[in-house]
Amino acid sequence: MAPRTDRFGLAARLIALGVLSALLAGVAASVVLQRSLQEVVLRSVEQGLLQRAERVAAELRAAQERGRPLGGVAAGAEFETIFSGWYWQLGEDAGAPRSRSLWDGGISADPAQARPPLARARGPRGEPLWGLATALELAGEAPRTLQVWAPAAESDAEIERIRRVLLALPLGLTALLGGLAVLQARVGLAPVRRLQAALGRVRAGDAGQLGEDFGPDLAPLAREMDAVLQRNAQIVERSRHHAADLGHALKKPLALLSAAAQAPAVDAGAVQQQLHSMAALIDRHLVRSASGAGGAGRIEVAPVLDGVLALVRHLHAARALEWDVELEPGLRWAGAAGDLEEMAGNLLDNAGKWAAARVRVRCARDGERIVLTVEDDGPGLSAGQIAEAGQRGRRFDESVAGSGLGLAIVDDLAATYGGTLALEAGALGGLRCRLAL
Repeated sequence: MAPRTDRFGLAARLIALGVLSALLAGVAASVVLQRSLQEVVLRSVEQGLLQRAERVAAELRAAQERGRPLGGVAAGAEFETIFSGWYWQLGEDAGAPRSRSLWDGGISADPAQARPPLARARGPRGEPLWGLATALELAGEAPRTLQVWAPAAESDAEIERIRRVLLALPLGLTALLGGLAVLQARVGLAPVRRLQAALGRVRAGDAGQLGEDFGPDLAPLAREMDAVLQRNAQIVERSRHHAADLGHALKKPLALLSAAAQAPAVDAGAVQQQLHSMAALIDRHLVRSASGAGGAGRIEVAPVLDGVLALVRHLHAARALEWDVELEPGLRWAGAAGDLEEMAGNLLDNAGKWAAARVRVRCARDGERIVLTVEDDGPGLSAGQIAEAGQRGRRFDESVAGSGLGLAIVDDLAATYGGTLALEAGALGGLRCRLAL
């Protein structure tokens, strides 16, 4: 089973990652620094031993030239003081020349703690020593090994101080960076908390949109969420309109059924006709309720409009209207074909009902939008009537069949896709409808 990560908030995870990163970085830095500083200390010890080995070698050569004994050669005050911790010895045998400071004591090597080229040993009193061996050739003698020893207590103490300081480094660095991680999480996640508060206000009904006061990183997310909220609100509003449209459309057949029920003799054919009409209305609105909710791909516009035009021409064939049509080829629209058919069908059917002799249809790209213009040469509408034309169920001539819902349906669907429907007086004398998607 995968581990649960929802037990810890984003801030806690960021702080934990920050502290862990600081700890790992501190440990790595401590190890590297400790090794580097230890090498510095040991190189200093090595240089000191090399200098003294050169001095002892020079004194031994001088003593040989003067014919003096090699044992007890004075190569500095540190080699004269008994058990000073500074010793030298020429060769490995028991009678080998040695410094006066070594007296009659011996040196026991400790290979386990050696750090080449430095050797490790214990002095006559058990004190820790660092040693260095070099080859020495004296005139007329075979090469021998000159060993020089120095006290290790001071360098050991220095290395221990470095170790303790660098041991505290990861802890201090972790505490510092942990505090900075907490501050970073609080400051960095402040826009997230503001976004959460804004969502709470939207959920409580105190606001309709989130706004953009969330910084450059979260502002695009807030805009997308606002777009989703707006689209959902449009879909909900459209669903309400569907219910209202269906209720309005069912009023007439219900009234006819009520009148038929009150008649002495029920006309079964009339009742059956109204029932079929009601069923068709319900099916149509069910289809509409599933459209305009997004998720559609891009469709070719011209073939859809050609199909709708063929149907509308057939419906109004008896009027022998002139249909002036220009459709720009290659137009593609991100939406459902059924929604485009619904919008175009209502506009074209409305123009076919009111046109005297001619209907003009244009569809072309205008910038980033596709604009469908439907214009007729009918009586048109006044400015006041145009303002009322989008109201649901509003009709200006009861002699023409219809429900008064066509333009409202087109406006609803267009708004669902972020489009607009504009009504205005046309050049042909009638009404011009401009649908921009």
